[in-house]
Amino acid sequence: MKGLAQAIKNLNSINDEMVPKATAMAINRVARRVISHSVKRVSAETKVPQRLIRQRVRLNRASSRYKTPRARLVINRGNLPAIALGNARVQLSRKRGNQKGTGSVLKVGRFSFPHAFIQQLDNGRWHILQRVGQSRYPIEVVKIPLVTPLTTAYTEESEKLLQSDMPKEMASALKQQLRLYIKGRGW
Repeated sequence: MKGLAQAIKNLNSINDEMVPKATAMAINRVARRVISHSVKRVSAETKVPQRLIRQRVRLNRASSRYKTPRARLVINRGNLPAIALGNARVQLSRKRGNQKGTGSVLKVGRFSFPHAFIQQLDNGRWHILQRVGQSRYPIEVVKIPLVTPLTTAYTEESEKLLQSDMPKEMASALKQQLRLYIKGRGW
């Protein structure tokens, strides 16, 4: 934005608290926008509901108390257990012309898991388990991997929005701080 550096210099000469407050306000707005854009993107990629992805993100807001205000996004990138997707139902699958059933399929939301079942584990939690092979431990908890989609979405969206939205947000935050300063002085 043209004249942003000059505007910051002029505001610092009037009051040294206005620029850090405006910077923190702009950073927090952009950080919230990064969260919403990334949640929508990851939800579309993985078919997991947005509310489950949004629960995995926490925003530590930027404050004007520090010399350089920074917002921090804390993201739980662990795998999502399938039991969190909603109510599970068992659907028998049968092929035509075959008297034997081919087994059952467990469906949770939009996902279907063949050879899966629900069981309470030793720690007291209920999980969806699935047979994975003939090895010594052929059962494991069904999880949806979210590491890669979350990481790529948040890094790309934060870089993109910092480039596109930060100058506009900074300009509007500076105007807001100047308006509040003038209103407080009673001019």
